[in-house]
Amino acid sequence: MPAKKYLNTKESRDQTLQMASSRQNPGIARGQGLYRLLALDMDGTLLNPAKVITPAVHEAVRAYMHSGGQVTIASGRFPASVWLHAKAAKMNAPLIALNGAVILDDATGGLKTGTPLPLEHVRKLIRFADERGAYIQLYGYNKLYVCELNEMNARWPLANVVVSPDKELNEQNYAQQLGMIEVVAVGDLQRFVSDPLAAPPIYKATIIGPSPDYISEWMKQLEEVEVSPALQKSSGQVITQNVQVQNGQAQNDQAQSEQDPGGAHSLQAQSAQAFTLTRTGRHRFDVNAYGVSKRTALEALCRDLHISGSEVAAVGDYDNDTDMLSWAGLGVAMGNARPHIKQLAKVVTSSNGEDGVAQVIQKFLL
Repeated sequence: MPAKKYLNTKESRDQTLQMASSRQNPGIARGQGLYRLLALDMDGTLLNPAKVITPAVHEAVRAYMHSGGQVTIASGRFPASVWLHAKAAKMNAPLIALNGAVILDDATGGLKTGTPLPLEHVRKLIRFADERGAYIQLYGYNKLYVCELNEMNARWPLANVVVSPDKELNEQNYAQQLGMIEVVAVGDLQRFVSDPLAAPPIYKATIIGPSPDYISEWMKQLEEVEVSPALQKSSGQVITQNVQVQNGQAQNDQAQSEQDPGGAHSLQAQSAQAFTLTRTGRHRFDVNAYGVSKRTALEALCRDLHISGSEVAAVGDYDNDTDMLSWAGLGVAMGNARPHIKQLAKVVTSSNGEDGVAQVIQKFLL
């Protein structure tokens, strides 16, 4: 049976949204001021299939902020990519990147807080990937650490720029943005992270395999990895930094580590699980420290902003959005989301190719 096609008219899109929302929860609250924070996933949600924020979405986001709302991005992408897109949309709240591992300042692009993987866990991941012949790459703050450059990872920064419809996607046209994300070939990854004093914080890892079946099996195996008592004690460590992005380069002024006294990160010290695993494609999955997710980052952000979860509207389309959609007062699945994402959401809008984010804002937030 072919997938449902949404008609490209305002009336039909409104009917689609209304039918989807009433089918799942006819008592959904709506109206200006009820939802004070809007959290948007990027790929498949804020961005259309061409990786562009459309004029309709731009206009709706501006209207919501003009009415007093705050808008953030919650994405698995690099901090620089999240910040650049937020700047393009003139967003007005701290931002979430790397699946919730970091919260960054919306004005400067600097790191406010971050929860990296313990280095012993990173070493376990590298051994795990090596033993299975899997590809693995490690994410620092706007740096991608790889064993060696290849055609795929060398182009990773280009997949993170703010795309202009009138500019061909190449290194020359986006040179300034590309300077904010660096791919670093380090040779032996295990040796690179062996010295805890020299190794940089690793906020996320991505493992890529040859088939969906391998990915499913590897995720199952990693879910069974346990944390030693010593690592349990240290895994709640949160890093705070003053990182300024200037002239396309990240400048680290100072860094310090502190123990998170409670909240989402304290989950890490209470559990034997080592990792948060999220599938991000048929042939790949992401790995974060246990307890890290878009939801936990949003909870921390809301504490700072004095906003309750019931006052949050969150929109997403993929597995790394499930926690925040279930938690938010208004959890919205995109029309292009997978069926299990739509099932847990309170509202289903139309696809990212049909300005689904704009429709949600117009119907529920204004």
